[in-house]
Amino acid sequence: MLTDDILLYILGRVSSRMAVRTSVLSKRWRHLPWLLPELTIDVKDFLPDPCPDPVEAKHIEEAMVSLTKATRSFLANQQRESTVSNLDIRLYLINTFLCEIGSLVGNAVDGGVLKEFELAVHDQTDPRDCSDENMLQRAEEIDGFFSAYPSVLHCLTWLSLQNVNFEKLDMNHVLFDCCKQLKHLSLYQCDTGMWSLFKIDAPSSKICVLELIKCRFARLEVVCLPKLEKLSWDTWVSECAPLAFGSVPSLEELELSCGAICDQHAFKLSELLHGTTSIHTLTLDFQGEKLWVLPEMKQLCTAFNKLRELRVRGIFVEFDISWTSAFLVAAPSIEMLQIEVMQLSLFSS
Repeated sequence: MLTDDILLYILGRVSSRMAVRTSVLSKRWRHLPWLLPELTIDVKDFLPDPCPDPVEAKHIEEAMVSLTKATRSFLANQQRESTVSNLDIRLYLINTFLCEIGSLVGNAVDGGVLKEFELAVHDQTDPRDCSDENMLQRAEEIDGFFSAYPSVLHCLTWLSLQNVNFEKLDMNHVLFDCCKQLKHLSLYQCDTGMWSLFKIDAPSSKICVLELIKCRFARLEVVCLPKLEKLSWDTWVSECAPLAFGSVPSLEELELSCGAICDQHAFKLSELLHGTTSIHTLTLDFQGEKLWVLPEMKQLCTAFNKLRELRVRGIFVEFDISWTSAFLVAAPSIEMLQIEVMQLSLFSS
């Protein structure tokens, strides 16, 4: 007896697969999945339960068959009476299926059925087992996908890539020039070649969140990203300061997490933060290793002027953490200070 808007509110909080299965139980619910304004179709919802580890190739292919059928049903079904404001697809990189997904999404965009598109490309390969040849091949396949279905780029707002090497392609062109609506970019073990410089100069980019996880850049230079609000980097390979900022007027949150490598030199946090003016939340995680920042006081005052939240995590228990008092001196407006000390696998706060 509930109205459609309430039922859609309920269905919108379960997986698309569950929404369809639920609608089969009742004629009253049967048309509802094709009225959902936001859809998430995750290939992992179609894997066996419990899911084996590692996932077998046949299970991946079967899951991609089901994902493709679900996408076709939601986007091409004649029952659809409304547009999809946002479609989130999470899949494995298999060319045969990627082509069909690209065609379905592209046609939906061209036909006015789809407004915004989010894409996550999974990879079951352990990063330690993924060769440069595999990563280069993935880059070519992803570039080919974008080139073949340009309509996808027109509405792509969220992108997550894993195990991709853009050494032979123009990474900036693919991610910043082509994806004009992109707001959230997540890169997991992606690079432009080992120990490479990744320079971002994209004054027209709409990216507001940038996440880097185990990327092998020797250094990231954000020359210009005017809309960037949050930057997170977990594990880098640089021996010195991994970051440099140019024009980032909107940057408010910065998260840096890394266990120090053998040849890593400590750097001045004030130099890394040079060029930032609006950071209010800062997280530093040392993962129980040696510190990679030098103690400072007055030099941090400018960068910490608007700091409200500071989290310092993974400090090895034998370190004297009195240097953290410098942060309090440099940040007169701080409202939250969190310190976590690591001892073996245990944390104490």
